[in-house]
Amino acid sequence: MSKLRIYGVAFSRAIGPIWAALELGIDYENVPIGWDDDSIHGEAYRRINPNARVPAIEDGEFILWESLAINFYLAKKHGGPLAPRGLEEDALAMQWSLWATIHLERTLFPWMQHNYLLDPPDRKPDVAAKAMADLQPLFGVLDGQLAKAPYLLGDRFTVADLNVACVLLRPRYQTPLDYGPFANLKTWDKAVFDRPAAREAWAIREAST
Repeated sequence: MSKLRIYGVAFSRAIGPIWAALELGIDYENVPIGWDDDSIHGEAYRRINPNARVPAIEDGEFILWESLAINFYLAKKHGGPLAPRGLEEDALAMQWSLWATIHLERTLFPWMQHNYLLDPPDRKPDVAAKAMADLQPLFGVLDGQLAKAPYLLGDRFTVADLNVACVLLRPRYQTPLDYGPFANLKTWDKAVFDRPAAREAWAIREAST
């Protein structure tokens, strides 16, 4: 059986599927496609992902891109507690994954930009403050769900938690992300990011920068 290939330098969104592979104990090869050598725009990589974005995976003859979809695929293929159990869990895991990328990440991005992504002279504290204010209702949604159980689907860490956590991974580690009064979210955050695979994934990312 051929080894799973995860395309993308580890400091990119490729760290999400790397984290998933570590959680699942999958033997993988990380192919460091990126920007420094312009390999992300090369003809060879465009045959893998015509969008010239990372990550993508190659699993035998199967190719897939989009990080949260990749995590779903890996979890469902390799089973175990990370995978949804039944139709309803599958739908809820998809719900939280779409919510994370459509709502949470879109709101986080201006906060990230004006905290550490942009050069200091280009940062606007008022934009960062507005983004943080806009994040509060979203943190409240997560906190409300986590008041019912320790994890998004119940009593175990699943791909739903992984995909939401992948959106929070960089801002959470890069600079303090204040969850304010949301105690359930804080408890979840600690449980998720204290996982050995989460710690290993961040160490891999840091070593690649």
